[in-house]
Amino acid sequence: SNVDGLTTFDVRLSNSFPDAATSVLVNGSPAAWSRISSTTLRITLDQTYNTGETFDVTVSYDGQAIGAGFGSIVWANDSLGRPFVYTLSETDFAYTWWPTKDDNTDKATADLRFTVPSDLTVASNGLLQSNTVAGPGLRTFHFRTDYPTATYLFCFGLGKYGTQTNTYSWGTGSMPVEYYVLETSNPSGVIPIWAVCEDMLGVFEPLLGPYPFRDEKYGMYQFGFGGGMEHQTMTGQGTLSESVTAHELGHQWFGDKITCATWNHIWLNEGFATYTEALWYEYEFGSSNKAALRNAMLNRTPSNVNDTVYVSDTSNISRIFNYDLSYLKGGWVVHMLRHVLGDAEFFQMLADYQAAHAYGAATTEDLQAVAETIYGDQLDWFFDQWIYQPGAPSYRSAVTTHTAGGQIWAEIYLQQVQGSPSPQVFTMPVDVRINTTAGSVDASVWNDARSEHFLVPISGNATSVEVDRDDWILAQSNFGTSFAAGPPKIVVTDPAPGETMQDGGDPISVTFHKNVVAGAGDFSLVGTSVGSVAFSFGYNAGTFEATLTPLSVLAPDTYTLTVADSVIAADVARALDGEVVADQLPSGNGSDGGDATIVFVVPPVDCPGDVNGSGDVTLDDFTILAGNFGGGPGLTRADGDLSGDGFVNLADFTILANNFGSVCN
Repeated sequence: SNVDGLTTFDVRLSNSFPDAATSVLVNGSPAAWSRISSTTLRITLDQTYNTGETFDVTVSYDGQAIGAGFGSIVWANDSLGRPFVYTLSETDFAYTWWPTKDDNTDKATADLRFTVPSDLTVASNGLLQSNTVAGPGLRTFHFRTDYPTATYLFCFGLGKYGTQTNTYSWGTGSMPVEYYVLETSNPSGVIPIWAVCEDMLGVFEPLLGPYPFRDEKYGMYQFGFGGGMEHQTMTGQGTLSESVTAHELGHQWFGDKITCATWNHIWLNEGFATYTEALWYEYEFGSSNKAALRNAMLNRTPSNVNDTVYVSDTSNISRIFNYDLSYLKGGWVVHMLRHVLGDAEFFQMLADYQAAHAYGAATTEDLQAVAETIYGDQLDWFFDQWIYQPGAPSYRSAVTTHTAGGQIWAEIYLQQVQGSPSPQVFTMPVDVRINTTAGSVDASVWNDARSEHFLVPISGNATSVEVDRDDWILAQSNFGTSFAAGPPKIVVTDPAPGETMQDGGDPISVTFHKNVVAGAGDFSLVGTSVGSVAFSFGYNAGTFEATLTPLSVLAPDTYTLTVADSVIAADVARALDGEVVADQLPSGNGSDGGDATIVFVVPPVDCPGDVNGSGDVTLDDFTILAGNFGGGPGLTRADGDLSGDGFVNLADFTILANNFGSVCN
């Protein structure tokens, strides 16, 4: 029991089994039970159980299992009329053929026994323990799996199967790989095609980690559905599709080893399995082939993105398994997350995610927490828009060339033009390639607004721009457009942000990437100690350079130069894009507005005997030293400690006397 005061226990079992033939034992003794719905029995326990206390429930049942939807269990015949029975069970349909507790967060190990006509074969989970005579014309197949398994991942296939067992080996061991194909479906032709899964195991293990069920097996059995189903250790497959084979094998890591905690998060199963298809094509021949990856993802572009990857209505089975959203868009989320993190970081994330949730269940938030640890920052901006919001961006772009500050600049104009139901802005790092007369330049820009302008240094005139040329972003469209003039940006300052200005008497310059309308009132210069500094101002419209000349030499201090966003472009009424982050230029975040703040330092002049930092040694310095003579420890140069020993004494007086009258500025 996981709670205190437990007196009843619910078991799901279809009412297709006659109630009169059903009995229930609790700890070996008959127990009262009632049917509370067509799917569920409520069992009265023999006592009250508290957290951590255990009990055994045995449910005996009899009758014909009848499917309740989505291929839960199917009674069919092969082409020669022989029995062909198989299960699918996803999402919560295992109750149609055995008593279950359907909760993806509460997995179970199992023994599975099937008594069938002797001329038929059973495929199921785990390892076959025995195949014994059960009576005239009957045999019992006993399978066992010791790996925790979600209820929907238990399975069986029954038919006149042709079988084959191969071996998959790794450095220190091996396991069986089993195939079950109906005799009427040409096993000798099908099995070699399915056996590509053994090559896939060799590709996936270095990327995803060891196959999760090495102590048992991997198997594939034929069932009657056109696609596949990732039953744990034993995939059901009704096709020869290489992509489906890769998809279902990928599920053994994502879906089986880690299962979505609720069906709202089905993309954690299907999106990741879809992406393993692309990983197979990327790494099929050994090393990474990014062109093959790109083609694989383009071939998996959803035709409809106008809903969320997250499934709000889990009562709608069609919505859960919406191919565009849960599979394709979910796969693109994985693809985009890889590019946001970086290749090495992405595969480390997959390893950490599995380590955190192995043989259990997870939610989107669980994955996000692992990804954020790798990324080193919050990823709400990524998961909120791609999992919980509909749509995808539509990009438009253009480029022009500027020359300023001794550098050629490409100005990239990037728009998002998507409409309802995805009017929101998609925040993404966007790769751009600028083609120029001197070659191509690659860069990445942080796009988080409907319309933005970015500057990239180049060596020749820009001729065109390619946005997300390698298709790392799921976009509805991506075309060129006419260039629209953007806000001005600062490209060079002297001194540069964070720089030391050696001569406090020099003028200060600010260069924009294009012509601006600016005056002295748009600038301020403030020292941490000295306060506001008066200056004269000039602007050269030919070089786009503003010059601030302090009216007196700047004293040693830390200064902040502010360029207000009241500066506007001369060609269009757009305000300065001025933000300076981490002392990096060009300024701006892509959009109008934002003051520029440039911090620089004027260091103290090395002037022996100068106590007050004025740049000369005078009576003022002597007065300070004399006033503190004999003091210490802990005194500083400003107190008269010229020798740096923390005391004001004869050594300091000697330094001052030897330099009295010196002018260092």
